[in-house]
Amino acid sequence: MFNPRPVVQQMPIGHGHVCVVIDDALLAPERLPAFAEAYREDFQPAPAAVFPGLHLPMPEDFTALLHDVLRDHARHALGVRRVLRSASRLSLMTALPPPLAPAHWLPRRQRAFEQDQCLVLAELFLFQDPSLGGTHFFLPRVSPQQVEQLEHDAEALPPEEFSLRHAIAAGFPQASSASFTHALTVPARWNRLLVHDGGAFRAPAIADPARLDADPRRGRLTLRATLACSRNRVAW
Repeated sequence: MFNPRPVVQQMPIGHGHVCVVIDDALLAPERLPAFAEAYREDFQPAPAAVFPGLHLPMPEDFTALLHDVLRDHARHALGVRRVLRSASRLSLMTALPPPLAPAHWLPRRQRAFEQDQCLVLAELFLFQDPSLGGTHFFLPRVSPQQVEQLEHDAEALPPEEFSLRHAIAAGFPQASSASFTHALTVPARWNRLLVHDGGAFRAPAIADPARLDADPRRGRLTLRATLACSRNRVAW
């Protein structure tokens, strides 16, 4: 299903992070939107803390195909050894309401609990309209302790209190702020796969949430995967 000879490039984010951009990732990319359309009744609301929209878990044997993509095209760039466990899902961001949770007002990251492991994130764009938005990457401009406090408060405080305390307005982050510098935007492109360390701060580049659609054929349909990997013991 995945193209053995895609077009691969590396885009530096900063602070040691890189985004591996894989174009023409699938040999027959139209099959996944067709699958999503056929099983659209099986999509379930995603937890609000994860993302606003619907998702459909993918079979383990499909997710395992991404292990080969990581090994062949991104393992060296991300400094990982092998995949320990993984999961993937089709994701469909939908228009608001419900209101966007404060955790999404900040650039987000995902970290492994074990020091010798890391989480690799993969996102495959499965929509034709690039204006539905690619992915922004950000770098923190405040201390790690301040970032941790922001993340804690985003989860713990009511939206009004969080906004008042940190002077952050509701909505996906789209530009630099007092706490984060915009470092890179990777535009959306049909059949484009992004692979990067989950520790890199990111946000969807959605300028107009009202254009999001719950129809898999018209909406912002992506394949998302999380791969827990062991880190290299020494640098390549």
